[in-house]
Amino acid sequence: MNRPSAGRVVLTIPLVATVLAPIFADWNDTHVFNTHWTGHARFHGVVGTSAAIAWALVGLWALWRESPDRRMADTIAALGPILYWGFFFLALAVPGTAFEDPGHILTRVFGLVPINVFVASVNVLTAAVGFFLLRRAREA
Repeated sequence: MNRPSAGRVVLTIPLVATVLAPIFADWNDTHVFNTHWTGHARFHGVVGTSAAIAWALVGLWALWRESPDRRMADTIAALGPILYWGFFFLALAVPGTAFEDPGHILTRVFGLVPINVFVASVNVLTAAVGFFLLRRAREA
């Protein structure tokens, strides 16, 4: 049996994080089941997190299955976490959005960076590195 490439292993990390993080961070009373949120806001919370989870599962499938077009499969795998976590930063461009609610201050990494910003940054970077490693190995 062949050992999996470093790129596949690295890219698997943000894909798995994209499946698990929304379940633990959003499917609770701070987000999806938050009684202060309107029904429509909760609807979008469910749609957004479900889409992220579904695309990450598609990415895992594309990454690990046999494929006649590995370049396309690798691209599909990398796009899920890069887009989902990258949109965290796009959201800040919309007036009135924030990474945390007043009175609900998130844990800070290194005493500065909110944990969700840190996780988003690490997942985008890890997915990009995994994709780069896959491309480099395929071109070698």
